[in-house]
Amino acid sequence: MRRYAALACLLLACLTAAPALAAPLEVRVVVVTAFEIGEDTGDKAGEFQAWAETMPETLPFAAGFRHLRYDPARKTLLLSTGMGTSRAAISTLALGQDPRFDLAKAYWLVAAIAGVNPDKGSVGSAAWIGAVVDSDFGYAIDPRETPKGWTTGQIPFERKAPYEAPAPALPNSNLFPLNTSLRDWAFELTRDAAIPDNAALQALRSPYVGLPQAQTPPKVLKGDEISGQAFWHGAILNRHFEAWANYWTGGQDGFVMTGMEDTGVLAALDALGRIGRADPKRVLVLRTASNYTTPPPGGDAATNLLGEHTGVPALQSSLDAAFKAGGVVVDELSGNWSRYEDAVPGKP
Repeated sequence: MRRYAALACLLLACLTAAPALAAPLEVRVVVVTAFEIGEDTGDKAGEFQAWAETMPETLPFAAGFRHLRYDPARKTLLLSTGMGTSRAAISTLALGQDPRFDLAKAYWLVAAIAGVNPDKGSVGSAAWIGAVVDSDFGYAIDPRETPKGWTTGQIPFERKAPYEAPAPALPNSNLFPLNTSLRDWAFELTRDAAIPDNAALQALRSPYVGLPQAQTPPKVLKGDEISGQAFWHGAILNRHFEAWANYWTGGQDGFVMTGMEDTGVLAALDALGRIGRADPKRVLVLRTASNYTTPPPGGDAATNLLGEHTGVPALQSSLDAAFKAGGVVVDELSGNWSRYEDAVPGKP
């Protein structure tokens, strides 16, 4: 008994002497970015950089695409997922389960560039997203082999024809609805944000004759997003994805932007929500237009996509718009945390 008592005393002494585990870092807002020029070489140009300059601490993140950045004053965290759905899902899930961070009440802001539907908006514009629609999941037939009368070879899963009604009920693998009350709050907060126009944007807009929304100066919008693995282009696909978005959302806001990562981010956050590591009702997606999804009227899709890339002149404008509009929301949430910690903004 004395031996066991001595061992117990020794164990107690060791536990008493052991340093306490550090408390998880408080995180009020996670900013999620993806695209980087020369991302495999780590070149410093893309969605990540402007945000990184506002977050002074670099934190190692071996499971992710690159190291995290953190601002201890504002309690904001920056994640770069890399491009594509799978990278985005893996990076987001890894961060959500990282014990170094307290993310239970954190807001998540995806701030990334996109292609804009010229029926809905113009290059340089920023859109707050109400629903993300997956463009990949389903059945597919080569368009050259589709039955007569079909406008596309893409068929919803467990359906027998394109856009066959009714759309499958939730849960499904195509529709990722966001908290539109929070989205509308962010839109109202930023709708008057001045997004600068310039000669490069004007030159890109001018050929889109007959498309008034494509010819407007950049502004803040609301709409839905098409998200998938392919960087697609062309009027035929644009018409399909307009119908595809309306099919899944019931015609909620209409397809305005197309991106590549957000279904992965949202699927990961949904899983994290089920284990109490994130709150899916605190997620915002802001996509900003670096290019149009179609060539100008009379243009050729392949030439427009593969020739002199239409997104290059508008790239910096779209990056600036994401940082400008997104920054307003990040500053509001992090700077007035007592107001938003326990109450998600927006109409109930």
